[in-house]
Amino acid sequence: MKKITFLTLMIISWAISPMIYADGLETFANFPETGNTYEDGTFIGQDGSTWTYYQCRGDKLITNETPCLGKNRVPTAEVCSGTISGGCLTLNFDYMQAFSTNVNLEVYINSFLVTTITTLAEQGIVKNTGDINVNIPGDFTIKFIQTDDLSGQVSIDNIAWISGGAINPEPTNYPTNFVASAEGFSINLDWDDATGEQLPLAYLIFGSDNANIDPPEDGIPVEDDINLSDGWATVNVSYGVETYTFTGLPSSSTYYFKIFPYTNTGSDIDYKTDGTPPEASATTPDLAIINFEDFNDTTLGTWAQISVVGPDQFWYIEDHYGIEDSPCAKMSGYSGGSNENDDWLISPPMNFANFTNESFSFFSALNYTGPDLEVKISVDYDGGGDPYSATWTILTAELSQGGWQWTASGNIDVSGFNGTAVYIAFQYTSNNQESATWEVDNILITGEGNTGINEFTGGFEYKIYPNPANENLNVNVAEGNYELKIHTILGKLVFAKSINSKTNTLNLSELDKGIYFVTIRDNKSGYMVSEKLVVN
Repeated sequence: MKKITFLTLMIISWAISPMIYADGLETFANFPETGNTYEDGTFIGQDGSTWTYYQCRGDKLITNETPCLGKNRVPTAEVCSGTISGGCLTLNFDYMQAFSTNVNLEVYINSFLVTTITTLAEQGIVKNTGDINVNIPGDFTIKFIQTDDLSGQVSIDNIAWISGGAINPEPTNYPTNFVASAEGFSINLDWDDATGEQLPLAYLIFGSDNANIDPPEDGIPVEDDINLSDGWATVNVSYGVETYTFTGLPSSSTYYFKIFPYTNTGSDIDYKTDGTPPEASATTPDLAIINFEDFNDTTLGTWAQISVVGPDQFWYIEDHYGIEDSPCAKMSGYSGGSNENDDWLISPPMNFANFTNESFSFFSALNYTGPDLEVKISVDYDGGGDPYSATWTILTAELSQGGWQWTASGNIDVSGFNGTAVYIAFQYTSNNQESATWEVDNILITGEGNTGINEFTGGFEYKIYPNPANENLNVNVAEGNYELKIHTILGKLVFAKSINSKTNTLNLSELDKGIYFVTIRDNKSGYMVSEKLVVN
């Protein structure tokens, strides 16, 4: 009976072997990591190619050997196959949120984004993507990479794909309603997907500070270069997304865009370039930073904490776990149990009289249950302590939903509030039953205007020259004690200095050429001024 069974199995195996050859499976049987440290390395996959991994650990298993991609690692955590033949028609795999931070994992085939996997407070739950339609013929690679520094640790396993894929003709039509709109230091592009007999696989967008943009050439893929601030950018966007945003742009700058649909990948890529490609343009507003606080100096900076209820718990600095693992402001009402708290984190007074179109943004992170953080603004707070002595208006913002997931608030319009002493506050509350933990980082308030030199703004006189600057920058202020900071247009602090003299010369030779923002804060009054600086 055993011989008959063995012979039967051999016949079945022979009969189905062409199907097995046509499909692919990777269970990471050769993945060598087993510990809880993040490592780089290679291994031979079941497809025969050499797989590469960066910053992965091996102790968060789905089934047997399992790579777990790290959070906020250098280099960015990823797993990538070698070259696989036979094309990829569909793809699916198992994944699991390994810790409390939510998953945000991008999946690429031949540098083409086919899906982004996310979770929401699903730690330890194994899920499957279901079939992801790919339809890429010929040789291909598979890459899994963390979307950004905020993406939580994620385990992946049991990658399966169906071989195949057809070479398609170029798309029938262009997308429609292609528009560009500027907001803050960003330009957002929107469009309606192309329709017709042959739909695109994706779109190639060219962005430039010059209106003359040449079309791409068939058979030559163009890699992403998303840094438009240097005057040129390219980005590939999947069909069905219908939007893309360029960030970190200098103020008062005009950019031009064209969009080209295409089919296929690699040497088979086929762009639609006939007729008139859709084009759009937008100009970023003339922005100045009114207040920026990233807490990277491990203090609350210009912001003040006021504890109304619960004197044993208050806003403080968390040295790690902020944006890019930097310091952030943190508040929790938990200490041996939940406690009743009412604690405020309040900005310095901001002079909105010299600006228009003021906007406010920040990042928040949440864990555990409890009342939501409230974001408020006041024009009659006297800065004297008790926040209940003033009238506060609640602002609507996108807040973190939990799992320590850092969430952008979006740009909050505060242009309807005027005065020479405007305050913004974060109010934390908890009770004896629930006490969430909230974190706040990268607070930014901007406005249009205030770009001149030698203006009286926010309570003290100052002069910054020359602008543009080369190696040296002169800063003149009234007698007093000041803190000067220089940030990039992305908000990164690159220079800081205490100023106690009326005349000062700063050496900027270590700064790259580009556009920056200079902020000066009067340590006595708390007033702050800001203006744009060009370094040649």
